[in-house]
Amino acid sequence: MKPQQIKVMFFLLAVISALIVQILGVQNVQPNTTLLCPKKTALDTVAGCFEAVKLASGNDTRLLTRECCQAVKALPECLLIVYPTRALNTLIFKAICVKKFPGSTL
Repeated sequence: MKPQQIKVMFFLLAVISALIVQILGVQNVQPNTTLLCPKKTALDTVAGCFEAVKLASGNDTRLLTRECCQAVKALPECLLIVYPTRALNTLIFKAICVKKFPGSTL
């Protein structure tokens, strides 16, 4: 392809993209911070539970106890920040607890 053709294609792509955005009426979308878990959770009531959950996010469930899993069960569905750059849905931790303690009424 000639450089002139490439320039025309990029220009048309930009025009079409702008028209699509205008037609769809894209609004100023801001992240919904209500999806994040509250800073104080049931995990704080069980000693070492938050650390156990952090380790469980990396497939290390050695420190996860039944009491900690009871606290995990009490969490609402939200994003738990386990590391500054990593937030996971609490459903993941609930599934980890069910897998670690099968048959229990967590």
